[in-house]
Amino acid sequence: MELTYLLLMGSLSGLVAVLAHSVLYSIYEMIRWRGSAMTSLSLTDAFLHLICGTGLGLLFWLSWGLAAMVDVPWWFRGVSFAMLCWVPVSLPAVVAAWISTAPERGLSTKTMAMMASRWATTCLIAGLTCAWSWERSV
Repeated sequence: MELTYLLLMGSLSGLVAVLAHSVLYSIYEMIRWRGSAMTSLSLTDAFLHLICGTGLGLLFWLSWGLAAMVDVPWWFRGVSFAMLCWVPVSLPAVVAAWISTAPERGLSTKTMAMMASRWATTCLIAGLTCAWSWERSV
């Protein structure tokens, strides 16, 4: 499998994941608050998820596409990879956001859950994309 192809697929999947999560979360907020609440996606968030997707593509390549998992469908391999990567990827981001906020303002549970779900979406889409790419090339 070509490393550059997996890196490209990982970076694009990271970007697609953060954009898809933002759209879904905005729809959820519009339904919940009857169209009055809107959140925005910053360019740094999109760039961070793009870089993370590239790293996940590299990690998938380094793990040989979880080669020890034989006779399983590609989507199972992708979901397994996403579950393995989600906590190590999301936990530092959520803890860093929690530490960087002012103590008197705090970080709400809703905000932390939204951040964790955004990282879960990135890991899931990157894992599925890399596993599908790996399956096609073999």
